[in-house]
Order: sequence, then C-alpha cells, then structure tokens
Amino acid sequence: MTRLPLFALILAGSAALPAAAQQTVVEGEKVNQVVVYGDDQCPKGAADEILVCAKLPETERYRVPEMLRGNPLDVRNEAWANKVVAVERIGRFGTDSCSPTGLGGFTGCTQALVAGAKAERQAANKTDWQAMIADERAKRIAGIDAASDEVEAAVVAEERALAERQKAAAELERQASGQAPAPTAPDEADAAPLPTPPKH
Repeated sequence: MTRLPLFALILAGSAALPAAAQQTVVEGEKVNQVVVYGDDQCPKGAADEILVCAKLPETERYRVPEMLRGNPLDVRNEAWANKVVAVERIGRFGTDSCSPTGLGGFTGCTQALVAGAKAERQAANKTDWQAMIADERAKRIAGIDAASDEVEAAVVAEERALAERQKAAAELERQASGQAPAPTAPDEADAAPLPTPPKH
C-alpha cells in the first residue's frame, strides 16, 4: 500500500473543490468566507448568513497558500526595510533607545514595539476579512432598514384605507336609516376664531 504524504492529500482535496470556504460566527451572526479563483462566480449566501467573497487570480487555484510557501523564518525572506531598521539600531543607546545601556535606555522600547508592529501590518499582504465582513453587515442592515420602511409605509396606507372604508360604510348606514348626514369636522384653521388682541 502506497502512503501519500499529507501535503498531496491536501492538494488533491483542494483540487476537487471550486472554492475554499470557511464558516465562522461573529457577534452572533453566521459568516461564510469564500475564496474563488479566476472567473468563478461568488455563490449566493443564505438569508441568515453574511457571505464574504474574496477573488484570487486563476494562477493561485492549485498553489499552496501563500502563507505556507517557504520558511517564514528564513533570513532570505526578511524585507530589506527590516534589515535597515536592524542596522540602524546597532550602537544606539541612551535616551529614546531600547537598550540596557546608558541613561534612560528603556524609554524607546515602546516606540520600537509600535514601529515594528506597524511595519509587520503594512508588510502583510493579506485579505482584510474583518473589513469585508463589516461592509457586508452594513449592506445587510441597510437592506433591512429599507424593507422595514416599505412595510411601515404599506401598513400606514392600509390603515388609512381601512379608516376611509369604515367612514364610508357608516355614512351609507346613516343614509339608509334616513338620518341626516353627519356634520363634517371643521378644518383646524376654522375651528375657533382667533382671539382679538387687547387694546392698550
């Protein structure tokens, strides 16, 4: 029996699927993250889920994901900007540096950590799933608000029509019984005369 390596099994399984999918739950809402390649169309999401679709070029369909390619700890994969920063830190000591040498050598450690984190975030070329999920959630909420406005307008129109029908039916009953027609309510402007201003 020939044993296939795990890497080959993963590739065989990914070749059979048209898109990679991952389902998670964010703030009580089901989020379906899908990756499609080339000209493939994004699938339709269910009504109770947020579908986020990321498109990659066709050349990436059968490749190992970028985050798994090569050794991330290899010195050859380090960016030149990081090497320059490392060289700049050599020999720095004292205030605003991050070294145990010199007066106030600890004062620059926080700045160094912040700068390093910012550089890593800028160097990471990856899909921002959280921003895409937030955009899809905003679109969904906007659609829900528009639908609720339509429903509310329809309910108000139906209530107005019902009141008109009831009024017409009451008028017909009154005419059938031989009663005088009901007096129409005066307009708000003609309801009462305006008071005369006092004379000085």
